[in-house]
Amino acid sequence: MSGKSLPAYLQQVLEYHVSNAQLTHDAELQGIFERLTKLNAKVELAKAKIRENRLAKGPSS
Repeated sequence: MSGKSLPAYLQQVLEYHVSNAQLTHDAELQGIFERLTKLNAKVELAKAKIRENRLAKGPSS
């Protein structure tokens, strides 16, 4: 699996379907995109905190 979070991947898939005219970019879809963007930001923040905590602990044995 790529390094993308699930929200980022879902947004990419939705954009693909919009570009192929399988979905209409309407207000509802825009709201979904906005919520996915916010969720992705939270996921990336959590991942960064996890990385920081692992570095702070040092190498594990």
